[in-house]
Amino acid sequence: MNALLFTAQRLLGFAALLFGVFMMFVTLPLGLIFAGAGFVLISLAELVRMQQGTYHLALGLPYKNEQINEIIKRSTPVKVFSTGLSIHPFDGTAYPLLQLHGESYLRAKAFIPYIEQSEMEYRFSFPDVDPVLLLCEPRCGQGSSLFQFNEQVFVKLSALPLTIKREGDRLRIEVASQPHQL
Repeated sequence: MNALLFTAQRLLGFAALLFGVFMMFVTLPLGLIFAGAGFVLISLAELVRMQQGTYHLALGLPYKNEQINEIIKRSTPVKVFSTGLSIHPFDGTAYPLLQLHGESYLRAKAFIPYIEQSEMEYRFSFPDVDPVLLLCEPRCGQGSSLFQFNEQVFVKLSALPLTIKREGDRLRIEVASQPHQL
């Protein structure tokens, strides 16, 4: 419903702006008033739309699908490399690196050789470290370690026993050294 109201407000704003431009040829002051009103309507609709997403996140609610989709579009893909792991399908594959709730998320597909899945449970078994069991959530909320979006699964990198180093458009991932226990 809100999207319909924002769209209607934007369309009305564009109509007033266009009408104002045509009216400038007849009478300049009236045309400027209509054009200005149209510009204000368009600007307010966009500001409210942007603030709505911020307000939504401030409440601690999960991201909406439109928000995740927009973040994916704006995320620059990183080429994932590793010397100790097999990155799926090959070293240097580009995946979007999402920044959500102050955490980095990567497609779990990069780690397919190390994943065992049973329904919504994902077990990550990397060499020489204890396995990590994560439950896949249907949406990304505060503290989500693993979530699904449009048939893609994203994992919070800090939830895995990995060291991550960003090098420009490259992401180097290695297994974290686990302290030896006696």
